[in-house]
Amino acid sequence: MRWYGAWIVMGLAALGMMLNTFKPTHIQHLWPLQGDSPGAGQWTMFANTPSHNAVIEQGPTHRFRVSWTRRLSQPLMQASLVRGVLYAGGIGQDPKVYAINALNGKTLWKTPVNNQVMTTPIVYDGMVFIGTGNHNFPYSHVPKYGVKIIRGSGPSAIFALNARTGAVLWKHSTHGEDMPTPVYQDRSLYVVNGADELLDLNPLTGQVMWKLSLPSYVSMSSPTVEGHILYFGGSHPSAIYAVNLNTHHIKWMHTLAHPMGGSDDVPPAVGSGMVYFDYVKKLHRRPHTMVYALNARNGHKEWGVDVGAGSIPLGPHEGPRDETGVPTIQGTRLYVASPITHTFYVFNRLSGSLAFAVHFKSGITQGPVVYHGVCYFGDGHGNFYAINATNGRIEAHKHFQGAFMPSTPILAGKTVLTSDRAGQVMAISLPRL
Repeated sequence: MRWYGAWIVMGLAALGMMLNTFKPTHIQHLWPLQGDSPGAGQWTMFANTPSHNAVIEQGPTHRFRVSWTRRLSQPLMQASLVRGVLYAGGIGQDPKVYAINALNGKTLWKTPVNNQVMTTPIVYDGMVFIGTGNHNFPYSHVPKYGVKIIRGSGPSAIFALNARTGAVLWKHSTHGEDMPTPVYQDRSLYVVNGADELLDLNPLTGQVMWKLSLPSYVSMSSPTVEGHILYFGGSHPSAIYAVNLNTHHIKWMHTLAHPMGGSDDVPPAVGSGMVYFDYVKKLHRRPHTMVYALNARNGHKEWGVDVGAGSIPLGPHEGPRDETGVPTIQGTRLYVASPITHTFYVFNRLSGSLAFAVHFKSGITQGPVVYHGVCYFGDGHGNFYAINATNGRIEAHKHFQGAFMPSTPILAGKTVLTSDRAGQVMAISLPRL
């Protein structure tokens, strides 16, 4: 059976030791030639696009076709691919940020940090921005309504690294975890986190330029920006937010009914004036996956679909449960998988009508990347799939040693890049197109 895939995903783990000085460890001195290297020119948000469809074709990337596998000492989270280099953060016992040569999988540098890295590295003008933190709550902050909650029990910070050497340029410590991926826009780095706040950091210095208090904490809901509006989800209360970055005010807040989880974890996808997300709602004492589309201008619900009930998956001992999928927009369709129902759904994104659904034996944990009529994604049992984007037919699949965590693969030219919880990082060539 033909195999299409490749990667950068992850498993969760213990805290790293608090360090006062962070020094990169250089492994390779051979740097990809920047003028003729695959990847994006910059990487500014989760999946590098509001649609979450991380497909890169422009310039020399169109011809990019490689195949390699590397095993690292720790699993990696969602990566970014900029000018021939994969940047990714680790979540092992000794968490690090890695730069990996996309041409051959060799490590260019690795820099230790103070806690696990759950963010996609943001890369802009020779700088790499990552956040650190964990998913734990201090005992006194175990979630209760009416109590201001701080999430993250260990050291948490935003780091800026030199993209070429891995040297730490600055570090901004925070009270809550910094697990959501930041957004770079207009010379600002926007951060939402476990301390119920939105920060605008100066990307050159790490200085706070302005701060907005939020009603909710944010766990893993990496913000999406379109125009001057930032979209993300929070919990306690469970809600989706739109913040006007020009006025520094909440434009709208859409509160979710009977939540059981997920609103603070899902990164919303945005396109054509709509905001798409999924969350877990309690109905008849059971968890149901809800898929919603909101009007991006005012937060009003355009459509909502209850795709069914299931069981909230129990995460491995080193990580949290995966309750929601990562929505992906491609053309007129919305693609999203439910770890609750073990089903992959495809909707008409304007009407909410279901085009088709494919049931799997295990929960789908990755959001798909969609390219030339094929969806690529992995599940929580280490299976990676290529399915027909029109009718859901499974074109190919392959089993890997480690599970896939919430993320999206990167498709660059004719190569898919991703990773698994076992620490394998892969670049696998697609069939000739």
